[in-house]
Amino acid sequence: MSRCSDCECDLPSSQTLCSKCYDARYSELGRPRSFLESIRRFGSNLQREQVREHRIKAQPWWVAWCFAIVGLALDWRCAFEWFVGKCSFYSVIVLGRAVLIMLACAGISLLLVCIVPRPARWRDALLLFGAFSMAVYRLLSNHWTAFRR
Repeated sequence: MSRCSDCECDLPSSQTLCSKCYDARYSELGRPRSFLESIRRFGSNLQREQVREHRIKAQPWWVAWCFAIVGLALDWRCAFEWFVGKCSFYSVIVLGRAVLIMLACAGISLLLVCIVPRPARWRDALLLFGAFSMAVYRLLSNHWTAFRR
């Protein structure tokens, strides 16, 4: 005598599902799906998530560190351009302003890494830090070019 694979009840022949379990499992085949139900299966594809995770893991660490180093250099350049002609490149004022710009970019990138629902890593934070530093440099360099006499 065989048993139902869902509810473990006895079945008279070589069936694998009883009539109640069969009706419960296949009742959704006849009804139309809503728009959200139909696109949900495309959004939460486990295989697609695994491929994305493997692709992220395959990226070398040195790329993220290069972004972070370029971000630090651009933050320092922003601070130096702020006081152009008034302070030397390694003065305390330039260093303090560079640290403030760097902390702002790092804080925003770490906040975004913490808010994102997927498991974000330090590599993501380093890439975001470089991207925000580049955005700040672009914004400030356009301002300095337009309003410098």
